[in-house]
Amino acid sequence: MFIRPLLSGALFLIVILTPPSPIAAGSLQPLSVTVLKGTTGLCTRKATCHKDRAGTWTPTGRVAIVAVSIPEQTDISLYTDIEISTNPVMYAPTGHIFRTKYAGPGLFDYGARSGNTYLGSNITTTNIAFPMGYGIVIEAGATVYMHLDVINQSLIDVAVNEDCYIYYVPA
Repeated sequence: MFIRPLLSGALFLIVILTPPSPIAAGSLQPLSVTVLKGTTGLCTRKATCHKDRAGTWTPTGRVAIVAVSIPEQTDISLYTDIEISTNPVMYAPTGHIFRTKYAGPGLFDYGARSGNTYLGSNITTTNIAFPMGYGIVIEAGATVYMHLDVINQSLIDVAVNEDCYIYYVPA
């Protein structure tokens, strides 16, 4: 009966007294971020707006993408499909880096022709991060594209603008 508490206490002291491992000098890589800004332009109500190459980024050196984040907020009824790719067209079988879809809030009254017809807002942030030591390598001069596919289910015309944060390190 006395051994169990003593062992537990001894293990507890070992954990507390063991300092965290310091990060070795020079072991960190600089993390950079670029923001792709993409737009479909004006998307009229009830329209489907597709835009290949809505936003682009061409790194000047060889990089490894280690994470991607697409923060979104919409107060209107939109369906949005966003793809980050090295392929210049959306829905291609090669070049995928990241893809996300989201839908804004539904209409309160589908037959409405005016007034506030929306239920709240939709806020999403979609991220992908790769395990330590892994990334998607992009060669210098290769272009990374943001493609947008938007269905404007709202009662108003909207300019759809999207941001995509790409975190990368030199490769």
